[in-house]
Amino acid sequence: MVEKPNKIQPALVGGLIVGLLWSIPFLNLINFCCCLGVMIGGAVAALMLVKRSPVFPVSSSDGAAVGALAGAVGAGIHLIIGVPIGLIMNQASFSVLKSLLAQMNDPQVRSAMDQALSESANQGFAERLLGALVGWLIVSAVSVGFSTLGGVIGVAIFEKRKGQQPPVAPSGPDYGRPAQPPYGQGPTSY
Repeated sequence: MVEKPNKIQPALVGGLIVGLLWSIPFLNLINFCCCLGVMIGGAVAALMLVKRSPVFPVSSSDGAAVGALAGAVGAGIHLIIGVPIGLIMNQASFSVLKSLLAQMNDPQVRSAMDQALSESANQGFAERLLGALVGWLIVSAVSVGFSTLGGVIGVAIFEKRKGQQPPVAPSGPDYGRPAQPPYGQGPTSY
């Protein structure tokens, strides 16, 4: 009997796309456009599921499930890769902002930005880590939601067998033998 394909491999590949698009600095800016990178990860997972299912048509609920799994995998990858990178880049961004601040001509804006930077720099590591984890929880919820949407959109785009029923395997004692015409019909009747 032919079974539906496993959703794990498409979810892992889609989740890798989601996680990397959240984690890599400057590449994560693609998600500011309606979470486009996250939806792409869900759509890629749906495309892989459609390609791995030669017999059964993939439904929208299958696309939603593989998209949600991809979003969860992407959130886990972001926790492992993106949160540490964000904590490291946070320190580097302080120095870049301070150099930009030195070039500002408006003293009011300069003093307000300098005060905000000094307050942020005075935060301890535990407070920054807590803030990063709260941000990760938000990113996780967004990843699962928009990746699910991407999976549904991916099935709508890539599944061409809409409404078809899968073929039924023949059963019974005549399985494997050629069909015989009923007695009295066909080329051998006199």
